[in-house]
Amino acid sequence: MKTKAVHVITSIFICVLLNLFNISPSYSQVLPKQNLSQIIAKLNTQNDSLSIEKLYLQTDKPSYLAGDTLWFKAYLLNASFLTYSNKSGVLYLELSNDSNRLIQRIMVPVNHGMAYGYIGLGQDLMQGGYRLTGYTNWMRNFGERYLFKKHFYVSTDAGSEWLINYNAHLIKDSNKDKIEMGLKITQFDKAPVGLREMQLSVTDGRRTWFKDKVETSLDGALTLGFDLPEKTSTKNISLDVQDLRKSQGSRKISIPVILNRPEKVDLQFMPEGGKLVAGQQTNIAFKALNEDGYGAAVSGKIYNNKQQEITSFTTTHAGIGIFNLLPENTETYTARIQLPDGKYQTYQLPSVESSGITLNVNNRFKSDSCDIALTPTSDLIAADQTYYLIGMARNVVCWGAFVKFSKGQLKFTINKQVFPSGIVRLILVNENKIGLNERMFYNDHDDQLNIQLESDKSDYQQRDSISLNVKVTDNNGKPIQGSFSLAVTDNGQVKKDSIAEHSIVSYMLLTSDLKGNVEDPGYYDDAATHLEKWQHLNHLLMAQGWPGYDWGAVFKPAKPFVYPSEEEFLIKGKVTNAFNKPVAKSPITLFSKKPLLVLESITDDNGNFTFKGIAPIDTPAYFISAKSKRGKSFNVGIEMDEFKAPVFLPVTNSIVPWFVNIDTSTYLTVNNRVALKKEQLRVTGGNLLKEVVINAKKVIKDSKNLNGPGGADVIIDEEQLKKAGRTTLGDLLSKNVKGFGVRPDKTGQLHYRVHSMFVHLVIDGVNTEFFILPETPIYQYLKDIFDYYDAEEIKGIEVMVSGRYQMRYTSAYLKPMDIPWDHAFIEVTTRGGKGPFMKKSTGTYLYKPMPFITPKEFYSPKYAAGSITDMSDIRSTIYWAPNIITDKDGKATIGFYAADNPGTYTVLIEGADLQGHLGVRRKQIIVKKCQDCPAPLIAP
Repeated sequence: MKTKAVHVITSIFICVLLNLFNISPSYSQVLPKQNLSQIIAKLNTQNDSLSIEKLYLQTDKPSYLAGDTLWFKAYLLNASFLTYSNKSGVLYLELSNDSNRLIQRIMVPVNHGMAYGYIGLGQDLMQGGYRLTGYTNWMRNFGERYLFKKHFYVSTDAGSEWLINYNAHLIKDSNKDKIEMGLKITQFDKAPVGLREMQLSVTDGRRTWFKDKVETSLDGALTLGFDLPEKTSTKNISLDVQDLRKSQGSRKISIPVILNRPEKVDLQFMPEGGKLVAGQQTNIAFKALNEDGYGAAVSGKIYNNKQQEITSFTTTHAGIGIFNLLPENTETYTARIQLPDGKYQTYQLPSVESSGITLNVNNRFKSDSCDIALTPTSDLIAADQTYYLIGMARNVVCWGAFVKFSKGQLKFTINKQVFPSGIVRLILVNENKIGLNERMFYNDHDDQLNIQLESDKSDYQQRDSISLNVKVTDNNGKPIQGSFSLAVTDNGQVKKDSIAEHSIVSYMLLTSDLKGNVEDPGYYDDAATHLEKWQHLNHLLMAQGWPGYDWGAVFKPAKPFVYPSEEEFLIKGKVTNAFNKPVAKSPITLFSKKPLLVLESITDDNGNFTFKGIAPIDTPAYFISAKSKRGKSFNVGIEMDEFKAPVFLPVTNSIVPWFVNIDTSTYLTVNNRVALKKEQLRVTGGNLLKEVVINAKKVIKDSKNLNGPGGADVIIDEEQLKKAGRTTLGDLLSKNVKGFGVRPDKTGQLHYRVHSMFVHLVIDGVNTEFFILPETPIYQYLKDIFDYYDAEEIKGIEVMVSGRYQMRYTSAYLKPMDIPWDHAFIEVTTRGGKGPFMKKSTGTYLYKPMPFITPKEFYSPKYAAGSITDMSDIRSTIYWAPNIITDKDGKATIGFYAADNPGTYTVLIEGADLQGHLGVRRKQIIVKKCQDCPAPLIAP
């Protein structure tokens, strides 16, 4: 460490402990040392109590088709040490669209920080942008930015898509913004969609403020113009184009309208260390964003309040740049950029402070040390105060120093070896523990895992057996045991961009610790070996890395956590009496049919109960019953601890559909996928059918109807139910089902019937009679349910009374001696999908938690030598292996078979040793067309 004799700087190293020293004999270091030790102890104790988790998900592909399966591997690590997290045993995954509508939510069991599974992307999934969000319950305590999010696009049948080329221009007309657009619409084969009547509408997601009918020209072109309402955010503007031909079934596509008006560029300035101080030379980072949220290339000049030019600036990468300024006291500074129309746009720089300290870091390229400069103003030198400089990495204090200024600027060098790889945060605080300055820099020890991928051949042919040998070592060549996941995809169908995509290394060590979106995170993967990228990485951390630590919260009393950690899946609830008071010592029984499970427990003094040790299953349903101390169930109710779903902020940057302003590379990828599909159909005898629009009968979404969609005699759909308001289920059936009512049998007992048939009620695929108690009359039991549910809680009702629809239900729910045609079945689909649940049912509860996704094996066909390449196998994901474990020698072997589609395959393997080190490796495999293989038989 270097310092001038007139300065005092004493250091404590936490990661590497060094002796304290004091250069100034007149200065007692006892009190500052104690204060610094207290600060460090407080910070590290708080970090230990937080046990922050980081989650990374590797998926098999960056984009998908409707009907695909999304395969994933989850790495849940302790944020400080990158070892596996033992805090959580349950992971939540949510799939939502760009309108922030939830599509699917699942749970995944976590074992030693690892989890893997799949999400089915249904054939009915609409084309557009989707977001996969992963989190644990514990992660929710720290805010949304701690969660893992992956934004991707889902396409439909590409061969039938239109290609849209458009441009949009903003015109100022009488102080109004007017947008003029030109479009050209072609078929996928580039044939123009000419002389078509189209319905055009422009919306901002909440309201439609332009609509018109137009006809395309002979070459498929059309133009439109519309006024842009004042104060309208352009982030969510979309143009909907609908083909009005009846044969097209109201074909409709949505195009995000990206304007990126130059005068709306968001330009922000971030002084190094956080402050502009008079008389102190300062580096100032800046970031310019277009309206679409991505970086804008800008250049301009800095002026003082006398309109004198001081310096100039220009972006260097992704809208980010840096310049140097010597601010003067009482001076104000503005930035000015010239717009295309010759006008200027001005932006205010942060105000200049007359008193303060600047913090400058020179993070040398390919060096084990970095230079630090702390520069105080003269009044702070005279004040003779003590300051504390804290060096943190991954929320752990690795270095600390107490500092006193004597005669000006203090310069010293920090050995970067005391910090782990990743972002290092330097924070300067005063004696009152108030943060003054903060600066991030990146530390790269080149100590990540070295993953070698060796194939058994230089190239392969279609349906060849492919063997990959994996060897993992540390940077010293020592074999590493770890957990890895591997995806092999066909470049001809899957467009991968290593620059635009995250890896486990870039996410865990860089982007997860920064605020805001980081464009092209893969660009920085090799920054440690490229000087320009190293400089750009430094600019990124200055622009998006301050401030990041809440000092006010550190030294305040800790607040209790809202969301407890979940080490395992638990079923929890509370038993109450008719007066909503807890029932202590109440016997509780949990029963499950699949798998067969019976558990017993007893409530505590507060009426609470918990069931543990329950193995996760994909469609869980548990029947829970409670009794009072006297063994009665009619006077008690069960309240379950249901999962309270989080509400996330909507997506701010829409993904432009692949068919809009398509580039050559993307078109070739999609065209290859379409050609493969056509060849598959040709060889296997399939026929490419013209699109046919079928007016289908009513279908209840998410129905568990045993007959399949629409398989009922009477269907009451969602549209009818919306008009019914709070009408009860019983009244809905009376009004819509002919013959429905209450009738006595020969003994005088009442029964619900349809005509003469006994009614059986099924809710969300669950037979309600499964839960009826022996002492409860069937009529009263059903009446309670019919009176409990209303139209607002129901998505659809299906009634089966004829033989064609009764048969599946009679075989599933009736006894062999029952007469089938004496029974009618009513299938009710609720919005909650939880089955026959009533909040205060008498001592019983059907608990249906969200489904667990348990691992299943990726299907990979095995071919015999000389197998015919008949184009039946055109997988885009060639292979997926989520659970590769290297042995004591750091080795593993993976085997799979090539598909029928020749070309280049990309192999991507990622993983961790769970001891703090991460690794990623890519490799290309060449698959050639088989020259000697027997030709397939072409179906007639």
